[in-house]
Amino acid sequence: MNCVQKLAAAIALSLLLVPAAMLADEQDELRQEFEAVIEGLNDNSYDRFHRATDKKSLRARIYGSRLIEPQVKSAFSKDFSASLEQMFSSSFPRSKKDILGTVLDFKIEGNQGRAVVRYAVSGYRYSYHVYELQLDSRRRMKIVDWIDYYQGGRFSEEAGDALVMTMPTTAATRQMLKTKSLGEREVFQVSELFKAVRDNKAERFFQIYDDLDESLRKEAVIARVNLQLALMQRDGARIEAAVQALVEVSPDDPLFSLRLIEYYIPVREYQKAIDALSRLQQGLGFKDGATESLKASAALAMGNTEEAEEYALQATVVEPTLELSWWSLLRARTRAKDYSGATEALARLEDDFGHDLDPAKLSRDRFLKVLADKQEYLDWRASRQ
Repeated sequence: MNCVQKLAAAIALSLLLVPAAMLADEQDELRQEFEAVIEGLNDNSYDRFHRATDKKSLRARIYGSRLIEPQVKSAFSKDFSASLEQMFSSSFPRSKKDILGTVLDFKIEGNQGRAVVRYAVSGYRYSYHVYELQLDSRRRMKIVDWIDYYQGGRFSEEAGDALVMTMPTTAATRQMLKTKSLGEREVFQVSELFKAVRDNKAERFFQIYDDLDESLRKEAVIARVNLQLALMQRDGARIEAAVQALVEVSPDDPLFSLRLIEYYIPVREYQKAIDALSRLQQGLGFKDGATESLKASAALAMGNTEEAEEYALQATVVEPTLELSWWSLLRARTRAKDYSGATEALARLEDDFGHDLDPAKLSRDRFLKVLADKQEYLDWRASRQ
């Protein structure tokens, strides 16, 4: 290849690289813009969220082909921003502390994009949202909808169903159900059921539900609200039956994983909880430190220390910046009597997250107090003096 040919090849290569570099820069800028939206929510401000949301597109999705009464639609549209805030905030698990979001994944391809946000609430509970993004003609990022893995559905669909339930006419109720060959009595029953959901009257709901035909109980929308009301009542028998019904209606659906986990853990169905977490990861498309740490906790509860250590180690690999990942590894290695390995987690917790894990602190933790007098810990502690 002569000098002219080499120069031409170099120029051609540079032309190919420039668009890729520009796209990478735009990707970074858009991610920063989206992270600023979530930071605003973390600061209890919806201002950036509202500006980033394509309200016209979202409203169109919410209304869709549903038969929503005109007065309901009018009231909702008139105060759309406030209604959006109320629906958004009420979709999370109850929390004794501020709910904080972390952007786990962000990708734009062409004019379409996707972002995954994990919201942490008290008690090591989480909600995951997968946001659907679009770029407008000026390449500005807009949120057009999102999938809520705690509520178990797409926001626009859940909001639309809620609007129908506000005034569930016979025609609107019939349209919501997949089974179309229903008599007037059955449709009336479901309409009254929806009114009970609207009014949060669990006793009335179950009075109607218990009289429903089996085919109606298998309707996805009814199975979802059945679990919702059972959890509200804290009725163990109804919760168990509702879980079984939901699993039967939507087997292996990752959308319901978080709700099922909240049932499986208290009743000590730890393997089912691990399986549900794996389905959640498949739905999200990746593993994160929180889900792997929860797997580790479930494995420890079953006495499977080897599996617990594997899950916990994976948590630190996929998300080393998550404090919970290192607590999980510390507990798993301590339970496995890998005291030397436990000091690695201790070091990260002290160096990266500001903890002071002295013997007195360890002795107050029923899982970690065994470390306090182990030689591996004492040597490690002495080396840090």
